Amino acid sequence: MCGLVGIFAGNSEPLARRALLEPMLARLQHRGPDAWGTWVGSGLALGHVRLAIVDLMAGHQPFLRDDCVLVYNGEVYNHLELRAELEALGEHFQTRSDTEVVLVALRRFGSQALARFNGQFALLFWNARTRTLTAARDRYGVRPLYHLEHQGAVYFASETKAFDAIPNYRRAICPEGLLEHGLLWNTLGTRTVWKGIQSLEAGTAVVFGATESPKTHRYHQLGEGTTHPLPSSFAEAKAQLRTMLSNAVRLRLRSDVPVGNYLSGGIDSSVTTLLTDELRTDRFQAFAIAFEDGAYDESRYQQMMAKRLNVDLVSIRITDALIRDNFEKAVWHAERPLFRTAPIPLLLLAEVVRAAGIRVVLTGEAADEILWGYDAFKELKLLRFWAKFPNSKLRPQLIRTLYPHLAHYRDGRQFGLMRMFYEGFLGSYDNDLVGLNLRVHNNKVLLNYLPRDCRPADLDGWLLDRVRQSLPPDWQQWSLLRKNQFLEMRTLLQGYLLSSQADRMSLAHGVEGRYPFLDHELLEWLFQLPDQFKLPLLSQKHLLRETFRANLPSEIVDRPKQPYQAPDLKAFFEGGRLGKLMNERLSPDAVAAAGLFDAAAVERFRGKFARGMPPQVGYRDNMLASFLLSTQVVAAQLQQPWTGPVRPSSPRTVDLIEEGKP
Repeated sequence: MCGLVGIFAGNSEPLARRALLEPMLARLQHRGPDAWGTWVGSGLALGHVRLAIVDLMAGHQPFLRDDCVLVYNGEVYNHLELRAELEALGEHFQTRSDTEVVLVALRRFGSQALARFNGQFALLFWNARTRTLTAARDRYGVRPLYHLEHQGAVYFASETKAFDAIPNYRRAICPEGLLEHGLLWNTLGTRTVWKGIQSLEAGTAVVFGATESPKTHRYHQLGEGTTHPLPSSFAEAKAQLRTMLSNAVRLRLRSDVPVGNYLSGGIDSSVTTLLTDELRTDRFQAFAIAFEDGAYDESRYQQMMAKRLNVDLVSIRITDALIRDNFEKAVWHAERPLFRTAPIPLLLLAEVVRAAGIRVVLTGEAADEILWGYDAFKELKLLRFWAKFPNSKLRPQLIRTLYPHLAHYRDGRQFGLMRMFYEGFLGSYDNDLVGLNLRVHNNKVLLNYLPRDCRPADLDGWLLDRVRQSLPPDWQQWSLLRKNQFLEMRTLLQGYLLSSQADRMSLAHGVEGRYPFLDHELLEWLFQLPDQFKLPLLSQKHLLRETFRANLPSEIVDRPKQPYQAPDLKAFFEGGRLGKLMNERLSPDAVAAAGLFDAAAVERFRGKFARGMPPQVGYRDNMLASFLLSTQVVAAQLQQPWTGPVRPSSPRTVDLIEEGKP
């Protein structure tokens, strides 16, 4: 994977634009530690840092071909098939890289080429014939791309920290974006937590012309349909799932460097590792996270699966001190507030992966969204059942099945409180927020800490309007659970899991994550399947479990879902007392200086733990601890001067100034 930057329609001299690209790229070198390059043309400058995966000796970027230039962050896995298709049309190639295939496809088909790509990518494509710059992003937002208008130019970057190199510019947090991010764990549309910085939406291309306003083209929307036949039975669905998922893994094993697997101990990564083993003839490495705290540790299941497949398991053991000591580093890479500490072990694991000589890993990301593994799907079914049968005596039994890993959900003495909590959503569970109603309800505790003047007068109406702007035209024809999948993918998956936990943490150490469950052919086919195939009664990921039941240990197939988590608030205690990081960053002076939170409210929160860690800490306090602390860390890091290199330290492979040519 790589990092890219761009400057469009700037009035500066070519040498000045090239000089600005260098410090922008220096801030992204972790994304592409193998090489870097720049290209400067008339009114345009492009830069790239490379993580070499395919055709290591060629394919350096910016990539020039005829009258086109491309910088590209990602992988198009079906590049061999596309190359053959283009060669049949008379095209010729100079390298084996997928980069050249992407450029030639875009040159020949324009933005229509994007729908042919099976992969994860963000790109900037300059066509000198049309004098247009196309910015595009993959279907599900795996790889990031941001843009900023400043003093007559449009700047682009894979990460917002690159913009800090722009003269007379400084990033600032947008209060409205912070509120939206806090409630949804993501910002919607093009909004980010940063003032003036926009995110290119997933599945879209934006064409910038020298004299025209940018034109946005959406080339993909979840739920548009599938070209694959739908099964006539559950048995047929199992067979098709196995074939399609195996093909998704096969495509993602294409690489000129070694590929490993993440193995969490859950069914998702166990399945991808199983299929990897079936497709490979060599012995490979799997990487895992173990926790010193047994409440989070899944190493028993990781070892069980590694032994079953006879793969080499490399594990890192996470302590509270490691989480505490690496929190600020994780925030710097995430570039946004965090809601939990779970990204930090993934940051540390990527370092282990890179040290082992691995640059690519396959993971089980997105299986919970597309196969309905989250408890939010069960909660929606429970609420729909309650609404239909208000006097049912099954309520206690149904509540106990929701969160089997949480003791208080199994405690009959808690049933009255649980019933009251869920009954509060009976009038809203089927509105346009669907399962997000519960997340927003829990996250509204953040309002106690935000200044009152940053809240809309009608918060609920404002949030519904924001969500409705992103809904597809046929939304009302979808089932309740399909609606929830759409929103989970637009919020939690895209804006948090794929960003803060996947892209940013793996590429902090130059490791590319690949996600077979996000293969668009597989995903769109699954979306069209009957609801009962994926969640009959309250059986999560039923289709996946039954498809691979015969191939995996029953302890893994049948174990209750254990969400990937890490110690949150407890990690910030040292010697039984709240530690230095929390006390310094959440002190009244620090909070007042940042100007983002109510200092008195934050001090009351910190005071709750002055005597030590309580025996029981709930979701809200854990979430608040991570959110408040990480936001304060972001604010503090904005004030720190850049002390890194002025240009990337890897070899410079492309350095061209072609003013007046392309």
